[in-house]
Amino acid sequence: MLKKIACLVFLCIASTLWSQEKITIAWDVSLSMEHRNTEKEFQFLNNYFTKYPNVKARVILFNGIQSNQEDFSIENGNWQAIRTKLSQVIYDGGTGYQKLITVWLDGTTFLFTDGMENIEEDLPPMGKQLYVINSASKKNLKNLQFLALSNKGRFVDLSPPPQWGDSQKEKVQGYIYGLDVPMDAITIRVKDTKVRTSPDDAGNFEIQAVPGDVVVFEAVGVQPIERIVTPSRTLNVWMEYDGIELGEVFLKKKKKKKEGSEKVITSNKKQQKRAVGYGMTTVNSEDFNQAAVTISEAVLGRLSGLRGTQLETSVIRGRNSLVENNYPLIILDDVPLPIGESTDFINPVTIASVTVLKGFAATTIYGSEASGGAIVLKTKMSVEREKAEAREREAKEFLSRYDNVDLLAPAYSTNYLSDLENTASLDGAYSLYLKQRKAHLEKEPAFAIDLFDFFATRNTRMAKTIGYNILEMHGNDLSAMRTMLFKAREKHFFDMELHFAKALIVSFPDRIQSYLDLAMAQKSNGNYQAALDILLGVTTGDIRPNLDFNPLRKMADQEIRNLISQHKESLETSKIEATHLSKEPLEARLVFDWSAWESDFEFVFISPDGHYTQWNHTMAEPERLKEELDLGYSQEEFEIAGGDKGKWKVIVKYLGSRSQKNIPEYIRCTIQYNFGKENERTEEHMIHFFEEGSEYLAFSLETHSG
Repeated sequence: MLKKIACLVFLCIASTLWSQEKITIAWDVSLSMEHRNTEKEFQFLNNYFTKYPNVKARVILFNGIQSNQEDFSIENGNWQAIRTKLSQVIYDGGTGYQKLITVWLDGTTFLFTDGMENIEEDLPPMGKQLYVINSASKKNLKNLQFLALSNKGRFVDLSPPPQWGDSQKEKVQGYIYGLDVPMDAITIRVKDTKVRTSPDDAGNFEIQAVPGDVVVFEAVGVQPIERIVTPSRTLNVWMEYDGIELGEVFLKKKKKKKEGSEKVITSNKKQQKRAVGYGMTTVNSEDFNQAAVTISEAVLGRLSGLRGTQLETSVIRGRNSLVENNYPLIILDDVPLPIGESTDFINPVTIASVTVLKGFAATTIYGSEASGGAIVLKTKMSVEREKAEAREREAKEFLSRYDNVDLLAPAYSTNYLSDLENTASLDGAYSLYLKQRKAHLEKEPAFAIDLFDFFATRNTRMAKTIGYNILEMHGNDLSAMRTMLFKAREKHFFDMELHFAKALIVSFPDRIQSYLDLAMAQKSNGNYQAALDILLGVTTGDIRPNLDFNPLRKMADQEIRNLISQHKESLETSKIEATHLSKEPLEARLVFDWSAWESDFEFVFISPDGHYTQWNHTMAEPERLKEELDLGYSQEEFEIAGGDKGKWKVIVKYLGSRSQKNIPEYIRCTIQYNFGKENERTEEHMIHFFEEGSEYLAFSLETHSG
């Protein structure tokens, strides 16, 4: 039956195949072709050589980055040498057709491929007649048909027909990040269909859908969220309660204050209210009688347990001695005033709080003079001074941790890398990799990234081949894709950077970061006008009017300024704004770019005078994380301008991952020293996040401004 099908297919096209003297067999050896049906393809070729037994054949083995060819003379239909060659190929790397530049232009070309193109370049001329042939069940049918029609060729499908009842839908996967939203309360459905599902307890879900479908996420008390399925078939969604809807009543949720968490001022320190151990009342300045002239008037009627109109002569309830003084001890900024002395000299505007203490325990703080109780007044100046002193103590303690933070990251290794390091030759290492990938590549994107790093300093071709397997196997894994984007740029493989940037646009068209990544990749490849056009489209929003580019506009503006200052002569600048023609001088411009939204980390900026600022990328900043997830960006810019002369340090601390999966986590640091000045220079390096709690010196900078 198999032979009859192949014969029928062949006879259908034989009428257009005159006795050809030359044919080209272009054999796709990318990783996705590993599961091709060679039996059907060989039957097709056998039928051809039976019909035309004496021809010259050129066999080209190709993937997206390389090709090699060998010529054969077929006599009397004997094509065994070609069959043997095709049976022994190694499948590896991404899919692309730009390396097919040696086909015989005066002959017929048989292009055997699955159409799963992920390295997009123009297809070279394919000879007089092109036949696009596929035998793989997993294929890109639209691309196969386009390859044939755009070259006035024919498409031959040798793949098995779909079984009756097979679903045309594919799985869409994702994760729901929720704040106080129970997963069992969430329903996920494909809009205008009956397809629905629910996430598991961890928030993971799968649903049958295709690109273009709208998936709706719903839960009681949460506004429904709609997401369009993109080619990546990955949807990550943030859901949180704004409140609880009960009929027509909407109750905003309030954070419950932990019992005993309220702090009060006693003597010269703050203590938990519950820990004081005696009756007390505090009134703060915002609750004072704002029209009062004296402090007594300011708190009149606002301190329970206090009888009298003047603080200094008032009586604290529970105190009524016939032999001892009943007046309270007044404490002003830790200084006791003479008992009974007027407090009218105290300006209520300067007071931050007034606290009344009663009970025997008060005397343990202020002694026997407080036998009539105590009234503690804290001035605003005193409170601010205490805060400043506390901040200074905390800063010294905090900064002492970073005196010896090293530039070197913790040593990273895996068993498979250790085994590769022990191989005696490059070919031996590659052979070992082929064995290792069976166990690691499909489940561990980090495997391809680690092996890319390993081979990058040994053999560029091998490194690229392995790196492109991310496109073949993990094209819907955003973290893996962006990591390879970073890695390609780090190794100065700029063509590879551009391929990954283009693939990110295809797989993640609704992420605003994809457009900035593409602009930077175009710049790396010397396509300055293309980069400028994209950046201008980001600043105006015209590149994708339905997306909100606000978080990236400042960065796009700065990159336009970089382009204009470096390549103005080769650019069409009629659409730029006047502000793009000059740069505001800075000591440094810092751009941090992370591969995984799920990474938790913090930056610590330490100035020359010992002050520091922290910036967190954690669930402590939920609004920021929600915006990143909704709009699709993972980048932040900082500026150092002026300040004290001396050394700045920027520390990065990795706090862990929110992902349920083992994903690659990297951060790219770009520093433009002396931004906008004659001696401007740029430095880039990457940090690998893999050890929770690890700290890195991202960079240090010596400033010269006074």
